[in-house]
Amino acid sequence: MNSTYLTAMIESLEKKVSVLDEIIKKNAEQAALLKEEEFSFDKFDKNAEEKGVLIFRLEKLDDGFESLYAKVKEELDANRAAYSDEIRKMQELIQSITDKSASIQADEARNKAALEGIFKNEREKLRAGRSGVKALKSYNQAMNFRNTDI
Repeated sequence: MNSTYLTAMIESLEKKVSVLDEIIKKNAEQAALLKEEEFSFDKFDKNAEEKGVLIFRLEKLDDGFESLYAKVKEELDANRAAYSDEIRKMQELIQSITDKSASIQADEARNKAALEGIFKNEREKLRAGRSGVKALKSYNQAMNFRNTDI
């Protein structure tokens, strides 16, 4: 087997770790945005778009890794001892990826709950505004009716 495949697989996993680190940073930025006194939907949307680009890169890295693995799977299984260092390195990277993925999922759940809270507050503000407008309209109608009686 060509060791270039193994090197490419390891590099792919290392890039994936790097992209996951960037996603973790974006999640931290989102958490900070969600805690700001004045929530900015624009900033949050920009962050979400940037995170979307990272997720796309992650998917491409996954596809590339799977493609390479399909080419070398049989050889790796047949000669595990010959490639033990590379296999160990990939296992370490995969463990790191798994840990980071779990952390990201937990961060995403917290951010989602915070965002839902913000949406709930915004809906309540809209309802209060509508109620105020309705009360003002009723008051004005009552005053206009009263003024016509005079």
